[in-house]
Amino acid sequence: MTAPPVPPVPRLHVGRWVSAVLALVLLAFSPTVAFYAQHFLGGPAQQAAPLPPARVGTLSPEVVQKYALTTLSFQQALTDVRVSERRRLRLSELHYQTYLQASRTLGRARANAVMRLLDTEIRNQNPALSRRSVFGSPEAALNNVQGWLAFLDWAEGTRPGDRVLARQAPVPIAPRIVRANRANIVRATNALHLTPGGLAAILDNEQAGARSGLGLSGWLRTFTDTVALRATEAYGSSGATGRLSRTVGLTQMGWEDAVGQSERLRSLNVTLNGPYPTDEAQSRAALNSPHDHFLLSASRLRGYLLASLPIRPDPYADPLSPLTQAYLTDAWANFLGPAWHNNPALASSGQTWPYAWNAFFKACLYEQRLFARSN
Repeated sequence: MTAPPVPPVPRLHVGRWVSAVLALVLLAFSPTVAFYAQHFLGGPAQQAAPLPPARVGTLSPEVVQKYALTTLSFQQALTDVRVSERRRLRLSELHYQTYLQASRTLGRARANAVMRLLDTEIRNQNPALSRRSVFGSPEAALNNVQGWLAFLDWAEGTRPGDRVLARQAPVPIAPRIVRANRANIVRATNALHLTPGGLAAILDNEQAGARSGLGLSGWLRTFTDTVALRATEAYGSSGATGRLSRTVGLTQMGWEDAVGQSERLRSLNVTLNGPYPTDEAQSRAALNSPHDHFLLSASRLRGYLLASLPIRPDPYADPLSPLTQAYLTDAWANFLGPAWHNNPALASSGQTWPYAWNAFFKACLYEQRLFARSN
């Protein structure tokens, strides 16, 4: 009796399987997914020693008067999420304390940005809106802000080393990498007329996220970027390999976005070490050069902020040209810039999510620690 014929083994498309697996792993270790995984699988990522609350400092009539300007928006946000009168009283006390701490720790402009961020987050918690929010309650948002302020106040007062700073931070941070790229960040933001905090926060978010999963995420990024670059150099296009490497370099900027920056860079008399990118090969090469990468990333950031920030004192004046040389120094850019960089759709609709929320406070940290005039 002869054995039945063995059915042919289906031919595996190895390249497709490898691409699919790599895509899933990269997604799994992205900064946003890692944030939620930490909460579902093991609590907060950091196990730092508790810090004393941020100092309030001496109250003055001016500070109290400035705080009064923030209360109407906050109370309206509480109305939007329908808190009870008892909760409203307690939340109002927390809000007042938070403003005083923020004003003492960050200064007036950034304190106002903190209050605006809180209002936006609380409004987004309204289930009827179906919007993204970072926290499930106003209390959680206020407590998180106070935790960040305590950390920022401690960092400013003690000036710890980068290792201690990272261990004490509320979320994973990468201060060594930001410090190593300080000169490139300053050069790029000066050339593009920006403040450096937002760009530093983007760098930190991307590099801190790359260390998740025991560094596997960062290793896979480097691997896929290298494969795509070599394919582009050889064939003029990355082809299928480029599907896993749409964003490149230290701040994970899209290579397609790099192609569109030449006009803005020329308008500000900014030159790159290499040519202005006009195709994928030139874009990938430029984004793998730290000097050129930060200039291109800052240019992209400037384009987003010009379209978003209310930098004109007269709301009825003609819109500013996209090639204007105006300086963009609004403290709100510390939230809006990283938000646009990570997810333009969420940023344009005013939503809040962990990447942008944490980036705001990281921007404040680095503006105090690395980019203050005394440094």
